[in-house]
Amino acid sequence: MHVLVSREQLARGIQAVTRAVSIRGPLPILSHIKLVADPDAPVTDPHGGTSKGALILTATDLEIGLEARVMADVRVPGAIALAAKTLGDIVTKLPAAEVEIKKPDGSNEITLRCQRAKFTLRGLSAQEFPELPMPSEDATPVALETAELSRSIRQTLYAAAGEDKAVISGILTELAEGKLELAATDGFRLAWRQATSQGADAKMSLVVPRRTMDELSRQLTASGAGQVQIRSAQNQVVFQMPDRYMTSRLVDGTYPNYRQIIPQAFEREAKLDRASFLAAVERVSIMALDREAHTIKLEFKSGELLLMAQSSEVGDSDEVLPIEFSGEPITISFNATFVIDALKNVDAETVRFSMNAPLLPALLRPEHSDDQICLLMPVNRG
Repeated sequence: MHVLVSREQLARGIQAVTRAVSIRGPLPILSHIKLVADPDAPVTDPHGGTSKGALILTATDLEIGLEARVMADVRVPGAIALAAKTLGDIVTKLPAAEVEIKKPDGSNEITLRCQRAKFTLRGLSAQEFPELPMPSEDATPVALETAELSRSIRQTLYAAAGEDKAVISGILTELAEGKLELAATDGFRLAWRQATSQGADAKMSLVVPRRTMDELSRQLTASGAGQVQIRSAQNQVVFQMPDRYMTSRLVDGTYPNYRQIIPQAFEREAKLDRASFLAAVERVSIMALDREAHTIKLEFKSGELLLMAQSSEVGDSDEVLPIEFSGEPITISFNATFVIDALKNVDAETVRFSMNAPLLPALLRPEHSDDQICLLMPVNRG
């Protein structure tokens, strides 16, 4: 194995896969990154084109697998698994110059040089490294723009339950009729987002772990513009980006039928400036202490919204916002954190807040779009 790669590209590849490294995993090999030097591997260059010759870096903790390709001058192909922390620490300290990696045939030891710095690293055989799952050739891919999928994840991830909540700790990812729908809930709120996909004939219904979606969002941002292809492979899901590849186990179980709790009509609706509403909720909720369910009270009536919070130990707060409102006046209470999370993840200047009764679900969504909703369950304050 003999490969030349820029320090910048090598650091980028390590950073892309390092979050899948298992430091305390059941197998020593899982704390390593596999490096494969392949002169024929296609790789996306910095200008968006494709060339051949790549250093392929792979890491997995058996739950998530990450692979990244970086441009390299591969003189002699080969592979080895190196301790992730040691390799990362070395590359971080190297000067911004070309890095040379050499490994004699049959050896599990490499020599790494960069200008006058030289390191000898003992690794493990790449053959011991677990292979990442590959989808079957007949699995129809679903393609989306990376920016669109990243936005959809951001607008749903916040509502997913913690990892101890079984199936609702994942995000339901469904494809039908050319639309990809993501839904997340923790039992008290629901976030839903719809995006247009390419691959109209494909159908898919997966529950992807919250951690996976969180990491995927990072990978999409780092990968930049382009498309991501999604395929399912038995109990795994595969995300293919221009310069990286990600796999994950799926959550077992049947996701709740969230559609049945979404009201189809509303008796009351307010239109509010999103930024003003968010700022007011954040100010008023200072007085809504966690021990009191972090509750704020919203009093809607023609032309205005009164926001109120009260703490028996500290004091109280209130603020009035001008709004457009239709329907009979209503007073309704919510967990302030849930309202704040929803408002932070709506990409619209004006939002609609639709309600029926003080103890029935309310819906927050952009004024001019039905591709995103957040359902909030009111708090019963007696």
